[in-house]
Amino acid sequence: MMKKMLVFSVLLVAIVILGCQQPAAQAEKPIQATAPEPAPGAQAEPTAVEVVGCEYNADCEQGLLCVNKGCKSLASLYRTDCANKCSISAVKVKTSDGEEYGLSLGQGSYTAAGALEWKLMKTPDYCQGENPLVAVNIIKKTTGKVVGEQVLTLHKGDTSEVVTHPTVKSVKFTATLTEVTEKCS
Repeated sequence: MMKKMLVFSVLLVAIVILGCQQPAAQAEKPIQATAPEPAPGAQAEPTAVEVVGCEYNADCEQGLLCVNKGCKSLASLYRTDCANKCSISAVKVKTSDGEEYGLSLGQGSYTAAGALEWKLMKTPDYCQGENPLVAVNIIKKTTGKVVGEQVLTLHKGDTSEVVTHPTVKSVKFTATLTEVTEKCS
């Protein structure tokens, strides 16, 4: 009788414990709300896109970049739905190394003997009147091999956050966008 009570108690405890746990697939799956369908003839409201945090581009889904520590597309940063558009034709950048550069998009430089490379990214044409936004691709290397890439954005007058390196602890790089030259249609 005592054995039966012990076995019954163990089974009852196991059922209670297992019954309270969610299956792993359900526990990991986020709950997604669905938006109601718009009324016929009504304009649909833009849907909010959840931005996933990141450190490097490799942390993001394919097609997205790690921009200012969030996974997003470069195009999503620019308003392009207008008739009169502008593009960035040149910029001036001052770095924490004391260097000043006059560059076009696609150009850049490096610091710490090449451990940290930075390049201005080509961006889409944007609506005239918008504050020009420059995207800077930061490439971190160890013995010539890329260990991580991320993207920072700057408006005229902005200084980037301090960029460090995972293996070269002395790297503390910043860039300031001092001037932006636009070409508008």
